[in-house]
Amino acid sequence: MNDIDDKKDSVAGEVGGEQSESAARAAKLSARFSGDEIDFSKINALVVEDDAGGMAIIGVMMRFLNIKAYINTTGEGVVQMAKAMRPSPDIVFCDINLPRTNGYEVLKELRNEPTLKDTLVIAVTAQDADTEIPKARAAGFDGYIGKPLNRMRFPKQLRRIFSGESVWETY
Repeated sequence: MNDIDDKKDSVAGEVGGEQSESAARAAKLSARFSGDEIDFSKINALVVEDDAGGMAIIGVMMRFLNIKAYINTTGEGVVQMAKAMRPSPDIVFCDINLPRTNGYEVLKELRNEPTLKDTLVIAVTAQDADTEIPKARAAGFDGYIGKPLNRMRFPKQLRRIFSGESVWETY
């Protein structure tokens, strides 16, 4: 690995109870996917993304990894869509800027739904990381991956997330 590939922009420290809640969600998920190699074909993902380019990139990566993914393009009806998924989503990748709402509202709706409150929710955005990472942490997101997604790093980031590691990276 090279330095550029390993470079990440993390913000130290977590916000009070959010650290323990996020860690508990990650631990629960990592117990389900424990082992040396994560079988991505057992993962169900919900992607909340309005940008056609962003949808294409994440869609290709999900197919490449054999992850079953559903896409919501507006941010509306995310809870209903997630509840209809069988099995329920293991992870939600949520853009921050959406046409009819925003990722923070989507997160709030997911956390308020008892059957989805323990689902990992990762912010995926091109917004300024210096501003958004602290806001995303405080709001209760379980991680942050900046856009554009990197096809070489994304599988590694997912392995880390599904192994219980918190990922807060700008790219």
